[in-house]
Amino acid sequence: MSDILKKDNKFIQEYVSNIIPGISGLLGKRPEMYLPGGMWPTYYSKAKGIQIWDLKGREYLDFTMLGIGSCALGYADEEINNVAKSIIDSGSLTTLNSPEDIELAELLLEFHPWAEQVKYARSGGEIMSMAVRLARASTGRDKILVCGYHGWHDWYLSANLSSDKNLNSHLLPGLQPLGVPKALLDTVIPFRFNSCEDFKNIVEKHSHEAAAIIIEPARNKVVCSKFLAGIRRVANQKNCVLIFDEVTCAWRHQTSGIHMELGVSPDLAAFGKTMANGIPMAALIGKKSIMEKSLHTFISSTNWTERLGPACSLAFLKKHKRINLGKILIENGNKIRKIWQKAASGNNIDIQISGIIPLSSFKIDHEKWPFIITFFIQEMLKKGILASDRCYANSCQSDKYLSLYEEACNEVFLKISKFLNEDNIEKKLDGSVKQMGFYRLT
Repeated sequence: MSDILKKDNKFIQEYVSNIIPGISGLLGKRPEMYLPGGMWPTYYSKAKGIQIWDLKGREYLDFTMLGIGSCALGYADEEINNVAKSIIDSGSLTTLNSPEDIELAELLLEFHPWAEQVKYARSGGEIMSMAVRLARASTGRDKILVCGYHGWHDWYLSANLSSDKNLNSHLLPGLQPLGVPKALLDTVIPFRFNSCEDFKNIVEKHSHEAAAIIIEPARNKVVCSKFLAGIRRVANQKNCVLIFDEVTCAWRHQTSGIHMELGVSPDLAAFGKTMANGIPMAALIGKKSIMEKSLHTFISSTNWTERLGPACSLAFLKKHKRINLGKILIENGNKIRKIWQKAASGNNIDIQISGIIPLSSFKIDHEKWPFIITFFIQEMLKKGILASDRCYANSCQSDKYLSLYEEACNEVFLKISKFLNEDNIEKKLDGSVKQMGFYRLT
């Protein structure tokens, strides 16, 4: 281990920021998104279940998003780990292809009878870029209508070329599309979730020139069935590809994409995030006529052919179905919501809870919200709990750990109420206020 990592957190963060821009390759893991000024642990030595140990050996309970939503079975699940170790011992990437590719494709098509073919990648951003390429190849059109967060690639960020406010309700407010080719201007048009006005003025108006309509069917809430059916109807009428981005929301309910509960089938559906419980994996499923366009445009990557992702994804999906993981996630999500609601109401705090149940978040209705959430994270950390304004459900949130989380929430919410009444909560911060932002379908 580098000698630098033996220093205190503040020193480490200042050093690393000089050699790794932003410290982390993922916005959601940058320490300023939690606690600025060196207080956030930042790096870990090991993790198991919802327990995580920092570089000094201090143990925390992780009640955040658990790997940014990638580990619904908790960290280092034994079944997934055993599969991974076996694959590594037998060779994870060779000249030949992984046999698990076939079984995983069969399983995905079994879960989604409307789909006919499957392709793989290793991240959500990659699989969404693949979906967009195929939609454009299939239709011969360039424009894309989007609702939700779909990755960092040029095609998506080009939405902000005409105005840096276009993605405000989908990603970050005021995001500058630096480095995105200006030739992509007006090729991506966002529309608002469940908005009848935007459906008429954007979806219906531009659908005749759109290669695809893309929507996350669930995030802060599940899409209105009437709204989704209208999008399906327009896509059929105007011959544009309907794409469901299920990179985050899939596998949170039943063993399938969440769209299977909504009675509307897309033309393409994208999966990633938790489909291999922390092992990089993503998949695109869809209609044969669209998927086979991949044979006529160049879509290819060495690491999309490694064996670890498909093998661990198979293990995850089989376990998901066997233990009815979706039911567990909903039960734990409801328990977390009750903890927040009880802690807030017991201390005369107005709280708003949102998200589908396994992907819950909260916000305290007060003008000093940035100070409040920073204080909450700060005080929970002092109690050995990694926390934020969102807590994604997982199967390792036992009653024992939930009880510890509840006790800590009650104590911290009591302090929040006291300091709000005294109008001095900003003075109770040990450092500066956290970076705010990263909104999803608000």
